[in-house]
Amino acid sequence: MSYTIRSLDHVSIVVNDIDAARRFYCDILGMEEVPRPMNFTFPGAWFRKGGAELHLIRRDIATQDAGDPTNTPKPNGDVTFARHFAFQIDNMDALVQQLHARGVAIAYGPRPRGDGPTQVYIYDPDGHMIEFTEKP
Repeated sequence: MSYTIRSLDHVSIVVNDIDAARRFYCDILGMEEVPRPMNFTFPGAWFRKGGAELHLIRRDIATQDAGDPTNTPKPNGDVTFARHFAFQIDNMDALVQQLHARGVAIAYGPRPRGDGPTQVYIYDPDGHMIEFTEKP
């Protein structure tokens, strides 16, 4: 018996404030809120853009804290050597302009990844590290 992984279905993250996360992921990053299954009566929200889907769970009902622990790079390392999720994008310059216009600080980059793509990293309102990758 054999199986094949076809794609990453979604990423789930814990957030403190669904409305603040909604403003960030929809208004700043341009994702669209999509309906959750009818039996999902707990506080949360789902967002989608292209093939990327993000599921939010509100902290007060989650089994862990929101965000990630403080990122403390080691010597000869950088902030990107930490847990993060990544979105593939089609225009790095437009993204960087959008982030600057909306007051979102860039944690690292833009920089070449080394094998062609360009990367930039930011943090969401709850401290989740997000990578954006533009492939040539």
